[in-house]
Amino acid sequence: MRAQVNWEELGIQANQDRRSESRLPLSVPIEVTGFNTDARFFRELTTTIDISESGCSFRLQREVPRGGIVAIKVMLKEYAKDTSARPFLYQIARSVEDLNCWVVGAAKLQPESIWLVAFPKRVDPKQTA
Repeated sequence: MRAQVNWEELGIQANQDRRSESRLPLSVPIEVTGFNTDARFFRELTTTIDISESGCSFRLQREVPRGGIVAIKVMLKEYAKDTSARPFLYQIARSVEDLNCWVVGAAKLQPESIWLVAFPKRVDPKQTA
């Protein structure tokens, strides 16, 4: 006998954010360099959609391959004064076409943080119930 599927509960679970850390909706100017899906080198100035300790999302005018590596450099004046301001390596986790651009999610590959932000600790909803 088959167990019944509770579609409403599955829908709620599917829409919950399963990330273990908080994301901040910040628009930070960045320079992204790497190779697109045609293996052509590119450099593009854009802004983040959101950031977290381990990644970020942003829009690009070109498609980048999932699993590909890009270098991201923060383009704020505060960073320009810092001689250690350099690009950080990120791996593409997702690249989804949107209207006339690509929305890209990337995960950092280095332990240092590129962002000058203190991230709030995420509260586990199971522990607050």
